[in-house]
Amino acid sequence: MRELQLNFDSAAFNMLWRSLAAREKELLSIVENNDEESDEAIDAANDIIALRLFQIEVKSQAEGIFSDNVFSLSNEYL
Repeated sequence: MRELQLNFDSAAFNMLWRSLAAREKELLSIVENNDEESDEAIDAANDIIALRLFQIEVKSQAEGIFSDNVFSLSNEYL
């Protein structure tokens, strides 16, 4: 498997974290607004699982580097 390593400062990481949260919100909306057996809902549910696993991995790596503020979804952090 190929790997890509990126370097983020806290502001860039916060933008990534916000983007992941926004995408999760969009996917949850797709699941909620479609029949649970529709292809759209099933695909979105699978994407939510993958996204959350990615978030767990990213968070575990970032926790030792950045302060807890970097995980804020509040506009006050900006």
